[in-house]
Amino acid sequence: MKPVVAAFVGVLFPIVALAQPMPPPPSGKVKLPKTVKLPPPAKKLKPGAAEVPIPPAVLTGDGELICNISDKENGHQKLTITNGGGLEFDAVVSPIVDGTVTTAGPDKGGSYRFTSHLAKPATGTLPGVGKVDLDELETKVVVEMKRYQQPKGKGTKLSFTSGDMSNRGIYLEFSGRAHAANGEKYSFRVNLGAPTDGHGRIDTADDNDDSHMVAKMVYVRAPLTTVLVTTTVNRTQ
Repeated sequence: MKPVVAAFVGVLFPIVALAQPMPPPPSGKVKLPKTVKLPPPAKKLKPGAAEVPIPPAVLTGDGELICNISDKENGHQKLTITNGGGLEFDAVVSPIVDGTVTTAGPDKGGSYRFTSHLAKPATGTLPGVGKVDLDELETKVVVEMKRYQQPKGKGTKLSFTSGDMSNRGIYLEFSGRAHAANGEKYSFRVNLGAPTDGHGRIDTADDNDDSHMVAKMVYVRAPLTTVLVTTTVNRTQ
């Protein structure tokens, strides 16, 4: 019988070894291979902070601008949207600030530039909002002319059409701030592109090639872009 018992024990032993529990995982930090890089930990945000800033609204459309202004009296600027979206306004603005006119001759063209700002409280209109009150309105104008008309010679009134204006030498900007009746506040910047139609007239102070701008009248139709940033006022009950 002894040979039989020895054979039975030899078969049972490996079964007992396989039934033993697995060893516990090693304690402490697990070392990763040098080739594995973990992403940096996410930054903790303050309570109530937005994870991604909301970008400003960009409105595009077509508009008509009427501007009458001089260096001695308040002027008038009216921007009307004829197609698409954007800010409309009708405002009384200050006299011309640092207005200059450079002329090289009717066939050679020239340029003019000036700045202005809001002189009296004014109103505007925003799509989806309605009426807004303008708190600030800054105007910056730089226009290059490929040619112009000056039938009475240097130092007299010169005129031009939209076709006389350089497509790549025009910068018409209106920037400022406004607020609505519900407490929302807006910052805006309106830029006009190359005019598709229009005309203008400029009065200069003398017959120098670089002269002071005395007065300007312009009407243009042009594409425009309005960039709008909104600040909402939260009211507590």
